[in-house]
Formats: sequence, C-alpha cells, structure tokens
Amino acid sequence: MVEDVLAAPPTRSGSSFEELLEMLHPHGINAHSSPRPDESFRWHADIAIGAELDVVRADLSAGWDWRYSYEKSAGELAISLLNAGQAEMLIAGKSIQRTPSEIAIVPLPTMQAQRVEAVDGRYSSVTLTLHTGAVTKVLSATFGSTALEDLNLTPIVDLSTGVGQTLLQLVRTSTTGLYDGILVRSPKASALLSEAAIQLILENVPHRLTDRLSRHPRDAPPRYIRRAVEYMRANPHLPLTISDIAATVGVSSRLLQLGFRKIHGTTPVAYLRQIRLEAIHDELSRPENMLPVSEVALKWGFTHMGRFAAVYRSAFGLYPSDTVRRARGFLS
Repeated sequence: MVEDVLAAPPTRSGSSFEELLEMLHPHGINAHSSPRPDESFRWHADIAIGAELDVVRADLSAGWDWRYSYEKSAGELAISLLNAGQAEMLIAGKSIQRTPSEIAIVPLPTMQAQRVEAVDGRYSSVTLTLHTGAVTKVLSATFGSTALEDLNLTPIVDLSTGVGQTLLQLVRTSTTGLYDGILVRSPKASALLSEAAIQLILENVPHRLTDRLSRHPRDAPPRYIRRAVEYMRANPHLPLTISDIAATVGVSSRLLQLGFRKIHGTTPVAYLRQIRLEAIHDELSRPENMLPVSEVALKWGFTHMGRFAAVYRSAFGLYPSDTVRRARGFLS
C-alpha cells in the first residue's frame, strides 16, 4: 500500500528549535516565541517547493506551544490541515480555533499570528501555500482588480463537507506531486492543478464577493471562444491556465467556461487536454520518437498513467504503447 503523504513523517529531524527556524525562515515563518530551555523538544519537518505552490510538513513533539507569523506573504493563500494538536489563528483581530476535523483557508497577509500547541505530546500539520502569481491570475480573471486580503474568506471549512473533502484531495494530490517530483517535471499539470485549487476556494468557500458568482452573466460572443481555441491550438506547449486564456482573449474565466459549454459542450480544461492528447498521439506516432510513453505523457501534462492510457484508448482506439509499436513497424 502506498503511504499517504499527508500522514507520512517528514524527512528531516532535530532537537534544536533554532535549526527548525533556520529551515522554515525562507518560507516566511517568523517565530514570536520558543520552547523553554527545560522542555524536551523534537521536530520532524520538510518543505517541497514548486512553481505555483509549496508544502510544509511539520511534526513537533513535547508539551509546549509557540507562536509565529508569516513575512513577505502578500497575495499568498494557505490551505492547512492538522493531523494532531490544535492551533489558534489571529486574523484581522479575530481569534479562530482550529482542530483536526477542519481545514483552514487563510490569505496569509491577513494572518497576524498563529499559536500551535501539542496535544498528548504531539503537534502535526501540513500546509499548502499557493503562490502570489497563481492566486492573482485566478482572482483577476474571476473578479477583476480585487485584493486577496479584501475577500474576507471564511477561514474554516469542515472536513466532513463535500467542499472539505475536495480540498483535502487537492492538497493530497498537490503534496504527492511535489514530493515525488511529478509537478516539477510537468509544469502544465502543475499550473492547472494550482488553478483548480484556487478556483474551488473562490467558488465554494463563502467570502465578500460570493454573491457575484450567483448573478447570471451575459453570454460571451462566439468570437471570443474562437480566439480562445486558436490560442490553445497555437500554444499547447505552454503551461496554460484558463485564467491565462481568458485574459488573452479579453473575457472573465467564468464567461469563458460558460461559452465553451454552450458552443463546444465541454470545459476549457477538457478542450485543452484534448488538444494535448492529440499532440501526444502525434509525437508517439513518429518513428524517430525514443522517449518512453510515460515521459511524453508527463511532458504534455498527464500525470496519472492509468487514467492517461484509458482516455488515450477512448480517443484513438488503441493504447499508447500500441501507437509506439505501430510507428516502429512492430504492429501491422
């Protein structure tokens, strides 16, 4: 059985609080307190960094608590899970309690401080931080010129809800992809996954502009959808997001989504994946191609080989490996 990356122990460890801070400081964490010298202390922690997101896993032992805040976090959005222990966030002067049954959604510029506390000798958390550039693109494509910290996002989502479970799965997929290197090797997949996480939050976690999403928008003129298709077909090699495409053609991401559903009966993401699937088929069909199927798929943004093989067979009537054998003259 594959170990769950959210529950697995972090790879680095030590007993010096200063060493822990030295590792976490580049991530922007600034300590406001430290364990007392007479307290036993042991930490396990690590960080995985990608182009649009990063993950910090921390597992701290001993009966103690400490306080910290984030520096240089403008525009960053954190999704945080507790495996053990408890935490208290101070957001815009309001105290918010956290427990392992909930997931926290926090624009980091709004978090003035966080106090974490071990329970039964242990505190454990996983925090996924979505970088400013990725957040700003999606926010702009959805609501225009709005600052993340002005949204007043609801900071706690119960994990028993559908939104909580979907967020949990996105955190698990992103964390696994960072730690096994898949997202670093596939910028296309990383860009779309990060955008999906941000869009899910903006559309499903209550905030100040939620009512805008319920308004019935005007239809996007077909010419904008044609331009979007042309742009996708001209640039499938780029790590495009739907926000990128919407900004290029001059509509909101929501109008783009609605326009694609009306005209093409699918989503922009699905349409882009079909274009990339055709690019994979073309590449595998060349006799001179020497790359393994998995590398070609990864290059074009497909990270799960089982699902990739299934959609490829559905589209072209044969498995990717069959295409390779046929291209090399081994399959008549």
